[in-house]
Amino acid sequence: MIKRIFDWFSKSDNPKKLRMFCFFAIILAEFIFPWHSSQHSWDRIPGFYAIFGFLSCAAMIIVSKLLGQFWLKKDEDYYDR
Repeated sequence: MIKRIFDWFSKSDNPKKLRMFCFFAIILAEFIFPWHSSQHSWDRIPGFYAIFGFLSCAAMIIVSKLLGQFWLKKDEDYYDR
């Protein structure tokens, strides 16, 4: 049983399908269960918090990679000077 589940993830198309299913399930849940009060205008946009969370996470990853590459990374001979 467990082997069959792990074999499902090893096929190339299945993780993409699972990711898309989860994304649409979160968007659909926004329509079915109104989780947020309408205090702001963006609270009425379905799936706003799912999209906002994804974009925020992507921005953090990009900023951290740029920070590591241009500020934290030192030359190979940094200590030999």
